[in-house]
Amino acid sequence: MAPPAPMQLRVRLPENEEVARALHEKRLAMREQPSGFKEHLDRTFGKAYRNVCAATEPIRTLKEFSKIKGVGPWLIRCMKGFFAEFSQDLSPTKRNVAGDNAAVYSYKEETKRTKGCVPNKKTAASGSPGKEAPANLNCQIAQSLPRCQGTFELQSAGKTGSAEFNMLDKNYLLTDHSILAMPPHQSNEEFLEAYEVVLILDDRENFGSRSRKVASRKVADNICSQFNVSVQVKRLPVGDGIWIARHRKLLTEYVLDFIVERKNVADLGSSIRDNRYKDQKSRLQNCGLRKLIYLVEGDPNTSNGSVASIKTACFTTELFEGFDVLRTSGYTDTQRTYGYLTQSIIDYYSTNFCSVAKSARICPTYDEFEGNCRSLQKKTVSQTFALQLMQVPQVTEKVALAVVEFYPTILSLARAYSMLEGDICSQEEMLKNKSKVINAGASRNIFKLVWGDGCNLQT
Repeated sequence: MAPPAPMQLRVRLPENEEVARALHEKRLAMREQPSGFKEHLDRTFGKAYRNVCAATEPIRTLKEFSKIKGVGPWLIRCMKGFFAEFSQDLSPTKRNVAGDNAAVYSYKEETKRTKGCVPNKKTAASGSPGKEAPANLNCQIAQSLPRCQGTFELQSAGKTGSAEFNMLDKNYLLTDHSILAMPPHQSNEEFLEAYEVVLILDDRENFGSRSRKVASRKVADNICSQFNVSVQVKRLPVGDGIWIARHRKLLTEYVLDFIVERKNVADLGSSIRDNRYKDQKSRLQNCGLRKLIYLVEGDPNTSNGSVASIKTACFTTELFEGFDVLRTSGYTDTQRTYGYLTQSIIDYYSTNFCSVAKSARICPTYDEFEGNCRSLQKKTVSQTFALQLMQVPQVTEKVALAVVEFYPTILSLARAYSMLEGDICSQEEMLKNKSKVINAGASRNIFKLVWGDGCNLQT
């Protein structure tokens, strides 16, 4: 006997009615498939549907949908098409333009559809001569700026025409949660009259030269000359690139709400293996800036490391951790990306400075930003212990955090093992029995490292 058809529920927020209806209809369609519909998948749909109906926040993107309890990778794939159409319905009419970037990831089109970002048709406009960005780069940069402000459109004239990023829907009314921090604003003061935007690159960045400082300064000079923007090189406390607004009279420097972490695929692969990239992303997420950009340089298919792990890390970084992932093919492409980002950020603040500055958060001064980042480098004993545990095979960040919740130091964990001295089986399973997050392999490996001989750890 077939199970009864699921009933439609009342949706708490009117904004989520379309999402709930699409999820419900998808469930009904799958039930009618000739091959049948497995019971556990039906339960998954049911749980997600109930939580979507009960959600207290609007669900406008696939990223927001992924945060709903009961929604996993399988449901995300099922609903991907809906959010692509839903996002395009909220935007001006666009057409798809193929990019010419050689470093095209297998998940790139999926990510672009996920965010509903398709490059606009090109039209004539004035700007810096000869600087025409690839369509796919235009799309990526559009993703890194607040959606409610409209998208950034690359406009060019002819084969040798000019190009620049311009804002669409400039009169769109901002909602509070989408307003980025603004520098202090005086009445009737235009942004570019009061401030100069400066791109700051970290002096430890590797741009292919033996001397990193020399290479960074050369890159800064190239961006400055090609895009007519100000660029400086200095030691940054976190990230590889930030933008400051320097007051033209007072010379006070305010850090704008954007920060870039740049990784070439080789470095990304090694940082995944030793878990450095999780710590680096955590510092970015806690640095106080809202728009986090992860710039991945190179083609993962040519990397000596695990291609699958690099692609997965990039996808989860964007979809689940709140970063905007940009992809470039190499050093030269990265320079262009920095230049176009700088122009877009200048345009964003010029457009919104007068209209929202009074209601926006105030940008921190550079000294305040630097002080906040220094405090992030100070780790507690528990944080250090968690980082050490993450070096153990099968111990993920979630597992490490679950362990330190019960045993905040290695001494407290060792004491717990000592209470079970003589019963190796109980010692190996002790952590697994404490939390469902900790699997048997991780529990056994941690025991062997802390209390055993540290050998034969299972990967």
